[in-house]
Amino acid sequence: MKNSPRPATATDVAVRAGVSRATVSHILNGREGRFPEETRTRVRTAAEELDYRPSPAGRSLVTGRSDMIVVVMPETTIGQNLQNALEYLSDDAAGLGSNVVLRFAGPDPGKTATALVRLRPLAVVDFGSLDRSARSRLAAQGVPVVPDLDGSRPRRPHDEIGELQVAELTRRGDRQIVYASISDRRTDPYGPGRYAGIEAACARRGLAVPLSVPVPTHLVPATAVLRELPRQVPLGVAAYNDEVALAVLAAAARMEWAVPGDLAVVGVDATDVGQLWAPPLTTIEVDMHAFVGTVVDELAAALGREAPPGGAKEKRMLRLVSGGTT
Repeated sequence: MKNSPRPATATDVAVRAGVSRATVSHILNGREGRFPEETRTRVRTAAEELDYRPSPAGRSLVTGRSDMIVVVMPETTIGQNLQNALEYLSDDAAGLGSNVVLRFAGPDPGKTATALVRLRPLAVVDFGSLDRSARSRLAAQGVPVVPDLDGSRPRRPHDEIGELQVAELTRRGDRQIVYASISDRRTDPYGPGRYAGIEAACARRGLAVPLSVPVPTHLVPATAVLRELPRQVPLGVAAYNDEVALAVLAAAARMEWAVPGDLAVVGVDATDVGQLWAPPLTTIEVDMHAFVGTVVDELAAALGREAPPGGAKEKRMLRLVSGGTT
C-alpha cells in the first residue's frame, strides 16, 4: 500500500537548508537576530518550497501559549456589525502571526475564564462577556484581554452613540427620550451600557430621565408597547439597532402617529434595509473596521509586536446618517 503524504517538518527544512533543526526553529519563530542574512534567506526559502508551517501544538509546548487569539462573544443576537468585526479581526490578526478563534461565553464569567485558561491563548478579545474578576484572572496567567473598555479611550462607544442619538432627537426641540431595547430570548450585554450613555446625554441637556422599553420586532407586540408610552410631549426614540427602530416605525404607522412630529426615531448600524423605509431611517453608522483597528493596536502593544499597517483605525468610528425620521 502506498504511503500517504505527510506534512513537512522542521527537520525536512533543516536538511534542505543545510542548517540545524534548532536554527530553523529560531529563525521561523522570530528569534533570528544572531543569524546571517544568507542563513535566514536559505531557511525561509526552504520552508516556502516545502510549504512548511510550524506546529501550533509544538509552539504551545515551548512557549506555554498557543498562537490563538480567542474572540469571546456573549450569547446574544449577532448583527452585521459584529459579523464584520469578526472578519476584520481575522484578517488583521494574520498580520500579528496569529489565528482567530470564536468562542461563545456561558452565563458564568468565571467558568468562561476557566475554559479560556485551559486553551492557553495568546490573547483574548472580549466583546462584553467577561467581568473584572475574569479579566484579572486571565491577566494573572499572562493572557492580555482587550479592549480595555475602562481606560483605553476618553469615551466609550456606548456613551458616544447615546450622545449622537439624543443630540439628533432633540435638534428641533426637547422630547421625552425613550430607549427602545432589543427584546430577545438571548442575553443583552450591551443594553445597560447603551441606556447609561443615553441617560448621561439627557442629563447634560437637563432633560427628563429617559424611559426604557423592550420592543419586539413583530408588529402586534411592538404596537402594544408603543400604546403604553406617554403622549404629553413628542417622543424621541433612541433604538438599540435599525431592526428595533423599524419595529417602532411600523407600530407608529399602524397607530397613525406622525413621524417625526409625534415620534422621532434614530437607529444604530446604518443597514441597507433601514434606508428602504419611507422616509429613510436616521441612524448611526458604526465603522467596525476603525473599531477593530484600535483593538488590533491594543493587541500589538500588549504582545510587544508592531501593529499591522492600515489606515482604517484613523477614521472616525461613529457617524450620523441623516434620514427623514428626525
